[in-house]
Amino acid sequence: MTNSDMSRGFPRQRPTDARAGFAVPWRWCIHMHGQASLRVLTGSNVSGAIAQTPLPHGRGSDWGSLAHGRGSDWWSLARGCGSERACRETHRIKAAGALAAATVAFAIAGCATPRGVLFPPIDPPVVWPASPETPRIRLVGKISGSGDLSAGRSGGEAFGAFFRGPRPAIPLSSPHGVATGMGCPIAVADPGSAAVHLIDLESREHMVVSGWGDERFGAPIALTWARGGLFVTDALRKEVIELTRDGTVRRCFGSDLLARPVGIVYVKPRDRLYVVDGDAHCVRVFDLSGRCVASFGERGSAPGLFNYPSHIGYDGQGTIAVVDSGNFRVQLFDLDGKLVLTFGQKGNGAGDFALPKGVAFDSEGHIYVVDARFENVQVFDRQGRLLLAFGTEGGDWGEFSLPAGLAIDAEDRIFLADSGNRRIQVFQFLRASS
Repeated sequence: MTNSDMSRGFPRQRPTDARAGFAVPWRWCIHMHGQASLRVLTGSNVSGAIAQTPLPHGRGSDWGSLAHGRGSDWWSLARGCGSERACRETHRIKAAGALAAATVAFAIAGCATPRGVLFPPIDPPVVWPASPETPRIRLVGKISGSGDLSAGRSGGEAFGAFFRGPRPAIPLSSPHGVATGMGCPIAVADPGSAAVHLIDLESREHMVVSGWGDERFGAPIALTWARGGLFVTDALRKEVIELTRDGTVRRCFGSDLLARPVGIVYVKPRDRLYVVDGDAHCVRVFDLSGRCVASFGERGSAPGLFNYPSHIGYDGQGTIAVVDSGNFRVQLFDLDGKLVLTFGQKGNGAGDFALPKGVAFDSEGHIYVVDARFENVQVFDRQGRLLLAFGTEGGDWGEFSLPAGLAIDAEDRIFLADSGNRRIQVFQFLRASS
């Protein structure tokens, strides 16, 4: 018998049996069987008798006389002045019910599971560069879905899962863009499932947003947090979509202007969104209401021009980096769109690019550039000089398959979208002082 069955068969208030003279807690149900026997069932899916007590028959002080008004009456029983045997049976049922309730409560409490360690230590540590050099990048772990969050379960959740089975984990399909924000969940754009994932590392909650009303995401590519809102570029819908932290869509804009929005970043000093329009070969600047206030760039190979740009990053100090994928380079601009520096070229050597994608800055201003064809990350200084490369092709720890976007949070944790392996890999930049 399920909870819903019980609620249909019995009143929700605390029923009182006028014959037996005892009150039944609403979470417990009394069911009459055959010749006046009682069966106590819990409110959860527990079958069978917890306590089954046959009641006496006959006249005088027995149940039958009570039911028909013979012998000791209801009031004398309620006062404890009637049949001692009936009173003993009543108290015995009460005790059995209390014992069953305590047993179930302890069982539920015992089913609770505490939260596990989010990123268990990796032994031996995976670091770059390898010993004997001083490590600067350390692998922390991965997130391939809600199953990796090691979220604990309350006793009630675990007890329910015993009967219905565990809830299926929420997987990532082909993550492409990642965004971090102070006090905000990790946001993941997943064009493979046409959805946005919101992963809260504090509460260990994983939410998936696939649409709103009758509308659906087409191909979410990149995202950025701005003033507590999440702005998502959708290359198929050709617009920017703003979400609240709880996944509610607030507004959409840019469909009348954007050809194929891809990269996006929020620049706090200007309170502006810088959106890379890949097919228009430019960067468009929007205010948070969705009004385009500026743009720079056009198609070409000369410095300052673009050929299918894809991703964009901001260093927090007035410089933005645009990945000019078709020209196999990264270009740095100030906030007004004035070119500062260009570095990189097509090739197979160190510091060259084959298919550059994601870009981000750490707290010391180093520039991280993902290459989907080399399947690694190259780290450059502010002058465009190569410092380090990490990662290689594969599916093991620290290996990539078609890596795409990345984001670096305030703690210098690097969240990289390992698309082909359907996961986010997490790394830690190790500052020289540490």
